[in-house]
Amino acid sequence: MDTKTRILTLAAFGALACVSAPIPASAQQLIAWPIGMPNPFRILMPGGPVRPMPLPPRPLPPTRPGTVTPVRPEDGLPLELSGYKVEGTVAPGGAELTYDIAFRNPTDRRLEGVLLIPIPADTVLSGFTMTAGGKTMKGELLDATQARTIYENIVRASRDPGLLELVGERLVRASVFPIEPRATVTVRMVASQAVRSSGGLYQLTVPMRSATMTGSVTRGASVRLRLSGEEVLRSVYSPQAGVEIKREGEKAAEVTYKADGTLSDLDLFFSTARDPLAAGILTHRPEGEEGTVMLSLTPKREAEGTGIPKDLLFIVDRSGSMEEGGKMTQAKAALSSTLKRLGPKDRFGIVDFATGVGVFERSLVAASKENVARALRYVEALEAAGGTNIEGALSEGLPMLAGGGENVPMVFFLTDGLPTVGSTDVQAILRSAQERNRDLKARLFAFGVGDDVNTLLLDKLAEANRGSRDYVRPGEDIEHKVSTLYQKVARPALTDVRLEWDGVSVSQVTPRQGGDLFYGSELLVMGRFKAAGKGKLTVTGKSAGKTLRFEYPVKLPERAERNAFLPRLWANLKVAEELDGIRLSGRADPEVVETITRIAKRYGIVTPYTSYLVLEEGMAMPAAAQAMRREAARMADDARSSGFSGGAGVALRAQNASRLLGGKDAEAEEAAMAAAPGAGGGLRFAPSKMSATRGAFAKAEKRTRDELKAKGERIVETREAGGKSFYLRGGVWVDGAIEADAAAASRKTVTVKAMSDEYFALLAKEPVLGRFFALGGKVKVLHGGTVYSVD
Repeated sequence: MDTKTRILTLAAFGALACVSAPIPASAQQLIAWPIGMPNPFRILMPGGPVRPMPLPPRPLPPTRPGTVTPVRPEDGLPLELSGYKVEGTVAPGGAELTYDIAFRNPTDRRLEGVLLIPIPADTVLSGFTMTAGGKTMKGELLDATQARTIYENIVRASRDPGLLELVGERLVRASVFPIEPRATVTVRMVASQAVRSSGGLYQLTVPMRSATMTGSVTRGASVRLRLSGEEVLRSVYSPQAGVEIKREGEKAAEVTYKADGTLSDLDLFFSTARDPLAAGILTHRPEGEEGTVMLSLTPKREAEGTGIPKDLLFIVDRSGSMEEGGKMTQAKAALSSTLKRLGPKDRFGIVDFATGVGVFERSLVAASKENVARALRYVEALEAAGGTNIEGALSEGLPMLAGGGENVPMVFFLTDGLPTVGSTDVQAILRSAQERNRDLKARLFAFGVGDDVNTLLLDKLAEANRGSRDYVRPGEDIEHKVSTLYQKVARPALTDVRLEWDGVSVSQVTPRQGGDLFYGSELLVMGRFKAAGKGKLTVTGKSAGKTLRFEYPVKLPERAERNAFLPRLWANLKVAEELDGIRLSGRADPEVVETITRIAKRYGIVTPYTSYLVLEEGMAMPAAAQAMRREAARMADDARSSGFSGGAGVALRAQNASRLLGGKDAEAEEAAMAAAPGAGGGLRFAPSKMSATRGAFAKAEKRTRDELKAKGERIVETREAGGKSFYLRGGVWVDGAIEADAAAASRKTVTVKAMSDEYFALLAKEPVLGRFFALGGKVKVLHGGTVYSVD
C-alpha cells in the first residue's frame, strides 16, 4: 500500500490510538550514583536525610590490563527498568494488585540510590519488599504534600517535567544499597485499590505510564487481572490497544495487557447489572469546554439457543470465477457450518446464482433436522460455472422473506465478482433491492470475495439495508468470516434500537441510528454536550415482535477530568462516519467537509482534508490541501469504478477504504473482527474489540509518517496529553483546540515562566495542567476558557 493510500485509509480514524508522548513520566525511578559520591538528590528530599542500610564493603574486581575503564554514569540518572508486571483480582468495590518491578544496574560500578514509586491517592499499600545485594529493605510512604515537594524539586532541577503528571499522588521512598554491577534490584508491592461505580460502570485504573522512563528500557511490561464477583458480568471494556479480554463463564473474565516501550495507564470498565438491558455512561468535560459522553448498552446474557427466531436467506455466488483458489469449496463449507447452527424456531432459504438462478425451495422452510440435512446435500452438489446474475438472485430471493411474522429477517449475500448477466447497472440493482426490501426490513450482510469486487454495490446494499459489509482476500478463510459474523448476529436481543435524551442536550451523536443489539455484544454510542444537567435516557426497540422500553437516569457534569480518552475517540468515530458518507455518495457536501476539517484539526486526525497538517511549516500548504482534495475525489471514484475500470488494483483500493471506514484494519482482521451490523445504522464496534483496531491504526499512521520522512518530507510532530492533541509549532507545543478555535485570539492569556514560583503556584491551583506542561519546553494550552502559555 503506497503512502497516499495509507493517508486516505487513515482517514477513518487517523490516529485512533492515543499517541503517547515521547517524554514519559520518569516517576517509577531508581535514582542511583556511584558509592562515595555526594547524594545529588539529598537536597530534594524533604523529611531529613536518606541513609542507606550499613552493609560491609565489597571491593570491585581489579581492572584487567588492556581493558577500558567504564565511564562513570552521570549523577542522578535512573537505572534501567527491566521488568514491570502487575497481577491481581478485581471485583465490584475493590481490587488487590501485586506489582513486581525489576531495576538493573547496567554499569560496572557499585551504586547506591533512592527508589521513588508513585501510587494513586485511593490506593492502600499493604505490602512492600525490596531485595538488593541479598538484603531486603523497607520503604516509607509519603503523603501527597511531601510527594508534591519531591516532584516539584526534581522538576525544578530539570530532571523530568513528566513528574508533573503525578502531582497529587502519594509516594513510596526507599534507600537502596548496594546495587551491584550488572545486578538487578527487585521490588514487590501489594496494594488495595478502590473500584467505584459511576454511571452504571465500575472503573479501575492500573498505573502504568510511570513504568516507562526517560533514558531507560521497559521490557515485557504486562498486566494480568482476574475479574470476578457474585453477580453476572455484563460489559467488560478497555480503550487501550493491546488489551485482551477472555470471558470465563458468566461471572468471571481474564484481562491481559502486554506492551513494550511507552505505556499509558490501563483503564478497565465493567458492569454487573441484573436488568435485561444494562446501560453504562461515561463522561469527560474539561472546564469551560464541550463534554463528551459514551453510552454502552449490554443485553442480559442468555443461554444458547434462546435467541429470537430468525428468517435467514443465503444468497451465494456459484459463477465460474468462484472455482479459482478454492473459493467455492470455502463458500460451501461456510454455508454448511451456518446451516448446522440454526435454531429450532428459525426458517431458512438458499438462493444460488450464476448465469441463472437456482433455489433450494421456492419458500423458506423450518430449520428441522430433516430440512437441514436436505439443505446440506443441496449445498454439497453446487458447482461453479457461468456468469454473475446479481439482480436476478436478489429479485428471486428477497420475496421469500415475506410473511415472516415475529422472525427477524436476515440475508447473507456472498459474491466474488461483478454483475455480468441481467441488469449490470449498479443504481438499478440498488433501487430494485431497496424497493423489494422496503416492507420486509431485512438486514443484509454482504461478503465480497477476492480483489475484483464491486465495492460500491456491496457497500450500498449493506448501508441501505441496515447491515454490514466485509471483504475476503485470496487465501483468507471465508468460512471463518461468515461463521464469526453469524455467531454475532444470530441472536438479536433488541432490534430497531432508538435513543431519546430527555432533559439533557446531547448532539453530534455517532452512529446516528442505534441499529440492532445482539446477545454477547454491546452497542456503543457517543455524543457531545455543552451544558450540565440531569435527565433521562429512553431506549426503545423490538423483541419477539413486541416493543420494549427502558429508562435510565442521566447526569451530565459541569466538569469531569477522568476518561480523557473519550473526546478523541468520539472525534475519530465521527470523522469516519462522515467520510464514509462522502465515499458512498461520491460527492462532498461543503458543510460536511467543514465539519470534518474542524474536528480533525482539533484532534490531530489525518484526513483527505487535513493531511497537509503533517507537512512542516513553511511548505506549500495550499498545494498540499489541493492535492489531498484530489485524493479524496479519487477515493470516491475508486468506489464508483471498482470492478468496472482499473481492474483488481482499483477494486482493492476501494476494498481497503471500505474495510477501514467500516471499522476494521486489513492487517488486523482477526484481532479486530468486531464490526457488527451497521454501516449506515448499526453497531460499528463491539467496545471490547475497539482497542485492537486502535492499535492497528497507530501502526498504520507510523508507517505513513516514516515513509514521508524517508522521502525527505519533514512532518510536524504531534503528541497527545490529557485527551488533547498538540502540534509542535516553532518550538512551542500548541493545543489543537486553540488552532480550531476562531475566538482563541481574543481569549484571556496567562503567561508563566517554566520552573518559576508562579509556574508551580499555577500547578497547585490547577493540577490538571500538569499533564499538559509535562510535554516539556514551551507549551500553549486552552483550559477553562483561558489560554495558558509556558515560556
